[in-house]
Amino acid sequence: MTAITHVYNYTVRCPHYKDPEHNASWLNHIELNQSSEIALNRITKWHELSGTKSFETSKFVVRKAENEEAYFSMQSDRLKNDGHALVTFKIFLDTCCDDAAPEEIMQHLIQDYQQRLAKLEQA
Repeated sequence: MTAITHVYNYTVRCPHYKDPEHNASWLNHIELNQSSEIALNRITKWHELSGTKSFETSKFVVRKAENEEAYFSMQSDRLKNDGHALVTFKIFLDTCCDDAAPEEIMQHLIQDYQQRLAKLEQA
């Protein structure tokens, strides 16, 4: 039996402020935590409210929530030495993020996640 040994939860929120001295971007609002509780809560919620498929990128199916301006995805990956990684992604968009593209955000997050997995495989 393979245990979940690594959990990654990515959350991106579009900034709600305009500061002329600082570039307001979703890149500055990426949260990453490793809480199993958050991952399980997301999986439970998304199982009940699966949304509609929006797009697929790098073997990740991304769904759009029906009750909020949010996109989500999750996946698991087998690691060496019988380890297993679980990753969840949630992207909150609203009217102040007209220039944010969910596909671009997901590609950025997936690349970060894959780099983290590569480090685990080298260890």
